[in-house]
Amino acid sequence: MPSILVAQVRFTDGKWILYNIDEIIKKFPFCESSLISGKIISVNLDGRIKKINKGFKFHLTRENDKIIGWIIDPNPLKNQGLPLPSDFLIIIYSYEKKNEEFPGEAFEYPIVEGTIIKIGSIYGSFEDDSKRILQEEEAGFIIEGVIFNEELKEIIPTIKIALLGFEQERYPDTKTSCRKVLERIQQIIGNWSEIDNSSSICDKSKSIINSLKSFASIGGPHEGVTTREETELILKNTVAILIYINSILKNLRYKISPLQNS
Repeated sequence: MPSILVAQVRFTDGKWILYNIDEIIKKFPFCESSLISGKIISVNLDGRIKKINKGFKFHLTRENDKIIGWIIDPNPLKNQGLPLPSDFLIIIYSYEKKNEEFPGEAFEYPIVEGTIIKIGSIYGSFEDDSKRILQEEEAGFIIEGVIFNEELKEIIPTIKIALLGFEQERYPDTKTSCRKVLERIQQIIGNWSEIDNSSSICDKSKSIINSLKSFASIGGPHEGVTTREETELILKNTVAILIYINSILKNLRYKISPLQNS
């Protein structure tokens, strides 16, 4: 899960450097001297917020008793025409440490698991972006609190991966996770004959799930175009279907096909 903070970016000796990030080391000392992966959300330009929403990486290191981050290529801030120094809202997801046994390899670990936390103070115009990100992450925990059925509970980690993937703009991964959720729902309701005493509702519900799963396969596990808009459509409908099926299971609003009972 990500952590969110405000950092200042300066351009020094031809390099893009993050400053005011000491809190990262204070909260996560194990991240020092590692490669950090994250995303630059936005920049504050004299009180106006400009969206960036680009992934980036930086080496977190200590220099002259200061904690700084050397942004590496591909650098999303290049060719942006931004005045520096400026304050940026960033999120960090994971860190990489070299494998001591095999110097050419590295292990990647999450910054923090199970929650999203703010590092330092989120101030001024950045507060709205910060709240939006926190709300998107919270959606995963809301689902976790709503789903009661044991079979559906198995899906929760996958739908949370889909939500996080969307927030990180990994749209093919989001669609793949949605497809896996829909496949599991198909298995659960495969032998249903009625929903709310209606075979028509049952058939149409299965048809919607089948179509959405097919939609999620394009640009997910199979080749195809993937955009934010259609990924968001798939994700929101997958979440809605999951909650709908949970309600049906919870209140026993379905019937099993007689052939399955014999």
